[in-house]
Amino acid sequence: MDPDSLVEDVDLNLVKSRAVRGMATLTGGGVILVLISGLGVLLLTTYLGPKEFGLYGLVGNIIVILGYFSDIGLAASLIQKKDQLSVSDLRTTFTIQQALVTTLVLLVFIFSGAIRNYYGLANPEFSLLIALLVSFFMSSLKSVPSVMLERTLRFDLIMAVRIVEALTFNIIAVILAIRGMGVMSYVPAVLAQSLIGLILIYIFKPWPVGLAFSVPSLKKLLKFGVPYQTNSLLAVAKDQVVNLFLWKIVGAAGMGLVSWGFYYSQIPQRLVMDNATKVAFPALSRMQSRPEEFRKSVEKLLQFICLVIFPALVGIALAWSHLAFLVPKWFKWQPALISLYIYCFSALLSCLSTPLTNTLYALGKAKINTGLMIMWLVLEWLLKPILAVKFGYLGIAVAAGIISFSSFVPFFIAKKIIGFSISKSLKTSVISAILMVVTGVILYHTGLVMALLSATVVYVMAVYFIGGRQLLADIKPFYTHFRAKI
Repeated sequence: MDPDSLVEDVDLNLVKSRAVRGMATLTGGGVILVLISGLGVLLLTTYLGPKEFGLYGLVGNIIVILGYFSDIGLAASLIQKKDQLSVSDLRTTFTIQQALVTTLVLLVFIFSGAIRNYYGLANPEFSLLIALLVSFFMSSLKSVPSVMLERTLRFDLIMAVRIVEALTFNIIAVILAIRGMGVMSYVPAVLAQSLIGLILIYIFKPWPVGLAFSVPSLKKLLKFGVPYQTNSLLAVAKDQVVNLFLWKIVGAAGMGLVSWGFYYSQIPQRLVMDNATKVAFPALSRMQSRPEEFRKSVEKLLQFICLVIFPALVGIALAWSHLAFLVPKWFKWQPALISLYIYCFSALLSCLSTPLTNTLYALGKAKINTGLMIMWLVLEWLLKPILAVKFGYLGIAVAAGIISFSSFVPFFIAKKIIGFSISKSLKTSVISAILMVVTGVILYHTGLVMALLSATVVYVMAVYFIGGRQLLADIKPFYTHFRAKI
């Protein structure tokens, strides 16, 4: 196998072409993922209660925390690096990552008794923790081939792996939940998902696996990787670590209600924003020397994200305001509706911050994001525990809503650096979304179908009349790509 074939680079024209194709592929595949995962969660939360849902979130948080300590930013450095990658870069990254992962897994096993006692985990929850640890180790083995696919913008293959993994997990978990297995429903599902994903990624992108330690390669990668991973560690302290303490305050059922509202507010984020920023990061990284191209690409990125996410969030909030009172098995989620509304509002504002912080990473300005992460970390640890003690699980959502206003800080910082147009990026989506909300509220009494359909029609008409021809021109590359596939 030719090592150079493993580290191919692409020119700017091919970057643009693959970026459009990648955006279309990830968005289309993301729809499939949302349908699979959404249906899976819907069925799981039908047969499992808030407590079981909260317990899965607790154990999952522990694994997410371990994941951030297993990389030290080397994977992101491989993607962001301007020059061609060498096999030495890949093997050095792989060696360090596996050493870290192995150490972390051993530490969790050593302290597993303390973790079990602190959270009062019964045998099923403890079995889930062990299964997720095994899954964590297998996922770490996917890192290098995943990076190689991302760097060359082969998101079609990445999406194929994710879809197969999602199908495997949800089919197994739902079948076992229907059979009354409770928390144990997750255990075989997690293990099967990880094993199949690992096999597939190596079929799609094999590489000469090996251990190496190159000091020159490591120094170059750490120059970007350490600030990047510092921000990632701050992010995990902000989100996952604080949840471990909140779980002790409001309990499993309380965190289950919070997690339910948070999950549905994040569906558009996972579907659109994650995929868009995943494509944008390597694509924008290669446009650093072309400021005008960079600025226009950022405007289109913001416009695309907001145009799709805003109506999706409004639709989710409107739909569940009806569904939670229509289906008896879903009545148990009525107490989580206010949390859902607040989280949907927070997700709207995150459209201003998340893509732009990733844009700053593409420019290599990780230190700015470090300051932002510290700000959010302080706000999360200051507001959430205090409001959780005072108002219970609802206080967690209220704190999230207050914190979301800080999204304007990175928005204006990025605007100053990049110089993008606020009007071009946001005007159409903001005005259209407001009209959609007003329509949905006014027609709420007409029922789910009429209210949701009318609100959607109003949004589409508003987008057409405000955005006009420019929007049609912007979506033409996506239409051309899909037409070519037919």
